[in-house]
Amino acid sequence: MTTRTAFLALALTSLPFVQARENPAPATYYWKSSAAGESAKLITLFCRACEDAAGSGDIPLVSVLRDSLGEVNAQNDRVSYVWLLTYSRPTWEKHVLSAVPFFYWKVGRDSPKVGKNDTKPLMNLTQPQHPIVSSAVRNVLQLAVLDPVSTSVRATTRAYRNNQLDHERLHLEEAESYLQSAPSGGEGLSKEELNTVIARLELRKTMLGGFVSVRRAAELGEDANLEQERVRARNWELLRQCADKTGLIFEPIDLVGAESQYAVLWYPVERTDAPQGVSLGPVWKLLNLRDPYAQRAHLLTVPRYQRVFDGRTVQVVPLGVYSLTYPKMPLLMIDFRDRTHLRLHELTQRAVNEITSGIVGLSRFTNWYYYIGADLYDFYASRRGAATNQQERLNCYSKFRVAVALDKNLDPNLRAAIQRRVDSLAVNPLETSPQSEMQAALERYDMLQASAANENSQISRRLEKDRRSELARFEASKSQLFRDSVFHYATLGLYTHRTSDSDFLTTLEKRRQLEYFLGFLDGLAAAGTQPEVAYDSYRIKSAVVQLSALLPEIPALDSETRDHARRTIERLNGLSADSDLKAEFLAALTSIRQSGDLSATAASAAGMEGSSSSEALP
Repeated sequence: MTTRTAFLALALTSLPFVQARENPAPATYYWKSSAAGESAKLITLFCRACEDAAGSGDIPLVSVLRDSLGEVNAQNDRVSYVWLLTYSRPTWEKHVLSAVPFFYWKVGRDSPKVGKNDTKPLMNLTQPQHPIVSSAVRNVLQLAVLDPVSTSVRATTRAYRNNQLDHERLHLEEAESYLQSAPSGGEGLSKEELNTVIARLELRKTMLGGFVSVRRAAELGEDANLEQERVRARNWELLRQCADKTGLIFEPIDLVGAESQYAVLWYPVERTDAPQGVSLGPVWKLLNLRDPYAQRAHLLTVPRYQRVFDGRTVQVVPLGVYSLTYPKMPLLMIDFRDRTHLRLHELTQRAVNEITSGIVGLSRFTNWYYYIGADLYDFYASRRGAATNQQERLNCYSKFRVAVALDKNLDPNLRAAIQRRVDSLAVNPLETSPQSEMQAALERYDMLQASAANENSQISRRLEKDRRSELARFEASKSQLFRDSVFHYATLGLYTHRTSDSDFLTTLEKRRQLEYFLGFLDGLAAAGTQPEVAYDSYRIKSAVVQLSALLPEIPALDSETRDHARRTIERLNGLSADSDLKAEFLAALTSIRQSGDLSATAASAAGMEGSSSSEALP
């Protein structure tokens, strides 16, 4: 064969692979960007071909507002707000029912109606500490004011508060699950922005999560994704091994946007006896299932499915659907043989919590011995295969309910059976079915777009207030920040310190750039290695030059920020072995000292002028 013939044959054989790269399958999720005034963008995550009940096509799921100040520099960009478009606010009837102790049902039909001003974001990323402080104030109010009144008041208010917290956590986890499956780059959020938003949503569920810095939040978001993948891989292998031991069939299922996060255990009809020589009692307890071989007669009467495994068609009966993202073990989400099994477990744990905290009034401070005993029991039960973490179960349920609602590729009969059982797991009166939430998402998205395009809208006014508040925080000292925070929370949010500068956007732009470059250099210094090894030297030089140029340009720059920049560059100068970089570091240190001396001289002159003026007064 000649060289020309061999080359032609190679080209022809590789043609299908080239075409596959040129025409890849469309992604399930994609971003769509639209203008929000003249200085921001509204970026929305869509689910492709996830039709709702009305068959309206792609569904908008999550919107974020990227505040760029009208500039193209990435250093100015801030993700300000996050909207969960599928979030339907409960009606007043649901609020009333959620305050009834031991009421664990959804009553009435879900209403997908959207209010005229229903554009309140799920989370404001510019002030992540506010919900944490507000929650702490409500907890103190509950303990100090409402609990001592009477048993009925304590039980009612605690039931309402717990349902509210679960409802909020349900939707925070829902938004987080969408963003974890979202692509990065292009019209959408960058990888770092995605990690930051995911981390902020996750930290919202913790006591002091709102006080985590932006740089640390991005690192936590990346770590959370790695941890979830580790948990998924471990649970995958554990469930597969359990299936092999018991003679069942393990099959992963890919729901929309949730690849390899769920799996089904099937019972093969052709198999009559359990494997011999192995004690299966602990395995059934881990799987949270009763022995299917002891119930074979009943299993032969339920609907069967034809599945192909290893090229062979097998008649099977579904036993359960498992979530592979629960931290300790595969979590049973659907029990096909007993619809009340999982629901009764949730009702029992909720009833115990309401009796102890709402009726009896046990407190973690005065009745600490009870809670220590309860924690020890939960630890023992979890070691024996019980899923005792109620919050983590709620997280898995939140992801599963929306994944089933969005998916259209699952077998219709199997999907219908799963959907019926998912609905039975809802025990919060505030909850709305995912189908109703999807119907309202398009209407809410149109409303949000119309509001964002209007310069006088509520979103635009809120954005301007947050910008002025952000600049005020930049310019304030630590004592001023503490005083402003105390006034803000003492007035229940009515007072917020904001700058009154008419040309505040220019100053805010420089402040954001300063924060960006200083954060970048802080990350290099914190690594403790040679900076030129971790990043390109040209990028480090550019950051140092721009940082030293920005410091003299920012009015009212506090000495603490200047000292922070000086210490960071000195640290990098000590770590670096690159002579060119060290020269840039020394030049920047000289510039910082000169700008500091000029600022001190100006401040001294201003003080002398003020004292002279005061002496001249009669």
